[in-house]
Amino acid sequence: MDMKNLGKAGACLALWAGVGCQANAAPLSEARAASIRDSVATAMDTFREIGSGPDPSAVAGLYSESPTFRFYENGELRYRSAADVRAALEGLPPSMRISTEYSDTDIEALAPGLALVRSLFESTIEGEGGFEFGYGGAVTMLWTHEPGGWRILSGHTSAPVPRGG
Repeated sequence: MDMKNLGKAGACLALWAGVGCQANAAPLSEARAASIRDSVATAMDTFREIGSGPDPSAVAGLYSESPTFRFYENGELRYRSAADVRAALEGLPPSMRISTEYSDTDIEALAPGLALVRSLFESTIEGEGGFEFGYGGAVTMLWTHEPGGWRILSGHTSAPVPRGG
């Protein structure tokens, strides 16, 4: 199974666990899928802008409060809830700034109110005294549309692994 189909299978499993997958469900029309992709792209822009702002913890509002929320980093479960993300962000020093740029972003509309985002990212953390640290890798996020708008329900980031050669 290739990575794109693996991502679809995982997203379907998440959808099934959360709301139920029906084998005979009608596929999204291209117009509906395009609308979902556009609105998730806007949510991603908001996520990037707020996260790069003077209060990085403000971005915590874009994580779902669902009890099924999970976020992994480099293959390990890092956050079990939006509250965990909020606590980590609020623990950052007030002078710290995080900026992130996304590239090669693919947004796939899976169902009404559900989209999968796959992207590469580059982040820079800046702090007092000229401190600067950069890192990057790949991110996948499952976005769900909730009453307040699009929210991240699940995700994973990973950094490149050096390969021997």
